[in-house]
Amino acid sequence: MNDEIEEAGAGASGPGASGAGVEGAGVPGAGVEGAVRRRRRAQRLTTAAVVAIVAGVVAYGIPANAAYAVPDLPEKDVDAWTMPLDRYVTVGESSSNYAQLLVVQPCMIEGGYDEYVLPWRDVAAADRADELSRNGSLRLRAFDLATAETRGYHAQSVIDPGFTAWAAFAAQGWTDAKSARFDTCVQRARKTVPSLSDAANRTQSVVRLNNAAFEGARDDPTVTATWADWRSCLQAARVGDVADDPSGMPTRDMVDRFQTLDASTPPTDDELEIATADARCRESSGYRSALYEAEWQRQTTVTHDDGELLAQVDTDELAADDAAVRRVLDELTPERPAG
Repeated sequence: MNDEIEEAGAGASGPGASGAGVEGAGVPGAGVEGAVRRRRRAQRLTTAAVVAIVAGVVAYGIPANAAYAVPDLPEKDVDAWTMPLDRYVTVGESSSNYAQLLVVQPCMIEGGYDEYVLPWRDVAAADRADELSRNGSLRLRAFDLATAETRGYHAQSVIDPGFTAWAAFAAQGWTDAKSARFDTCVQRARKTVPSLSDAANRTQSVVRLNNAAFEGARDDPTVTATWADWRSCLQAARVGDVADDPSGMPTRDMVDRFQTLDASTPPTDDELEIATADARCRESSGYRSALYEAEWQRQTTVTHDDGELLAQVDTDELAADDAAVRRVLDELTPERPAG
């Protein structure tokens, strides 16, 4: 297991595990995830090629593993687990696509397509499922007391309860005229909600760097030096089996006994008690602060090639686009159905 509770794909099956519509079915989502998405893929390939050429020119004669210092470091915040590379990651693709379709809706209705009314979706869960499909595990903020007290070691849900309604919406009929209207509405919507899909190549690079920094941090001498105190603290709490180090919690037996990988099951009192004791011991032993500092240091410097890719990013513009998506979701997401 992992100190950051890694999410399993349990319950995330079929197209509902992502933010996309049902591709190839002639659906509203296909306007963004279908025809528009194919155009974006071509744009991403073009963008990647241009970035590669620029990086190749700039980096001529410079080793790929040369150090690149990440600029404009944020203020440290261990509670929020703020990291130097955070600002290069956008909101999830499901959130971005859903926000764009929400803005498209009035334009479609004005065009006479009254059936174009988006149902509620849990886009946060869909974003997590997207991350699982790309990365095999979901990086969350490091395990802390707030997490332990609310859901123990349980995985955060990746199930979108609104997907059934979304699939029905996506299956509505389409004509050439309706598709043309939709394309026009999407172009208008992009003035309000810019497309964030072109960030895919950079996001993959940042995910790789994040994972490498975290894995390296767990074995840092300053971190391993806290293991003994953490273990003694947890043994004194008399919670049963204790792993050799925090990354081994919950133990395999606990995972099976508490069904921690199944987000549909509630945490038991025993699980909450053990998880809470674990989180407190990570704090008191210095493990959590040492892990944060070790990961932070590994994120401040990346390889030259990764640095050249990040140097192409206007982080202020990225943050503004991100804020636009969140604002649309806050203002336009329909109410969740009762029950």
